[in-house]
Formats: sequence, structure tokens, C-alpha cells
Amino acid sequence: MEFNGIYFYIKWNFYLYKCGHAVHKVEAALQTDPENDELLKLRSDLGEVITLTRDLIQTQLEEQHKSSYVEPSSSKTASSNYFDEIEAALLEAEKLVSAAKIWKIGDKCQAKWKEDRQYYDATIEDISSKGEVNVIFDAYQNRSTTNVNELRERTTRNEVFPSNKRHRPNQKEYLKKRKQKKQQRFKDLEEERESDKNKWLNFTTKNQKKNGIKAKSIFASPDNVSGRVGVGTCGTAGKGMTDFTVGEKYRKGL
Repeated sequence: MEFNGIYFYIKWNFYLYKCGHAVHKVEAALQTDPENDELLKLRSDLGEVITLTRDLIQTQLEEQHKSSYVEPSSSKTASSNYFDEIEAALLEAEKLVSAAKIWKIGDKCQAKWKEDRQYYDATIEDISSKGEVNVIFDAYQNRSTTNVNELRERTTRNEVFPSNKRHRPNQKEYLKKRKQKKQQRFKDLEEERESDKNKWLNFTTKNQKKNGIKAKSIFASPDNVSGRVGVGTCGTAGKGMTDFTVGEKYRKGL
């Protein structure tokens, strides 16, 4: 019977170890999703299993000290049934913990695209303490925000974005930048036209003032009493036409 006592003691401790390992996994999963009711209940159940197991080990040890003989059939049957219950609880724990995967920044996953609610390959960029996840979709670099509970493992089948979504990465941001570029272009053209206008005005003003010559209006007051105002440009301000000598035709031999 001493062999059986040692065997059961080792087996109990092995289950305690497995329960403790499962609790650590559940605690890690709760850090990502602290409000998950299934994980909270699982943590409570595992704690109760560990407490009951320790009590049972202590009871068996005390009984072995009191008597050198223990009914093997009843003890072994009760223990086996309890082992089966622990196995079932641990199996359920493994399923729940595996389902509640602990996601990290940089992990490859599949996330829902908010417009059609379908899953596509994505990469996690940020995770908040409340379980909100920022992802960037691999196909066209679109960004979106979702919940950690809506993420799932990637499948071997490659999901393809709908053709009507293949516009640009970050469509809103792209359109905003495009509008800004167009506005800047119009502004540059306006400044260029204004600059050309000023250059032309400066050029004409400079020519008028060149060499200190001041242009005189044909409507200026005449210099004498016989002069007329505004009659052609020949007699500007009472002055006659400029005299000049008509060139004679050249004749050879004369």
C-alpha cells in the first residue's frame, strides 16, 4: 500500500501542477480581455479545483498516518473518478485559453473590414488596455480599428479585397492630400500670374523714366499764344513738325 500512496501523491501533485499552469494561461488571457465572463469563471473553477485537490491530498496523508491499511478499492475508485473530473476541467481550460489567443503588436492575423464585415489578412499595429486593436490590412494598406475578440488566426486561403475597395490606401487621407495639392497648385498659379503682372508694370514704368526723359502730353498747354492743343502730334503744344532734308536720288556720273 505504500507504493499506492506514493503513486497517488505524485499523481495529485502532477494535476496540481497542470491546474496551476492552466491558471497562468488564463491570467495571461485576462490581461488582454479582462471582462471575458468565460475566462473569469474558468479562473474561479480552477482555483476551486486546486483547493479541493490540496484538501484531498492532506486528508489522504492523514488517513495513511492513522492506519497502516486503507481499503484499496474504495480509495482507488474515488480517486479515479476525481481524476476524470480534473481531466475534463483541464481539457475545457485548454480549449478556452487556446480560443482566447494573446495577441501582440506585429502579429499577423485576420480582421474584419468595417465596410463589408468580411475577414482579410492584416497586421496588428497597436493594442489598447480596453481591447481595442489598430490593424493595417496587407492588401492595400488600409487601416481600421476593431476589437481583440473579433481577431482570428490566418487561414491558408488568401482573402481578396473587393474590387470596389481597391481605390487607394487610406482613401480619406489620400483624397484630403489630393485636395490640398490642388489648392496649393491654384495658389502657386495665382502668385505666378501676379508676379508676371508686376514685372510688366515695372518694365513699362522703367522705360518711361529711362534717361530722365519725361513724356509730354499732346494736351499740354502751348508754349505760345498761337499754339493749339490736342491737334495731332505734329504741333504738340504749339510746335511745328521737325524739319528734315529729303535725300536726293543718286545718279551715276553726275
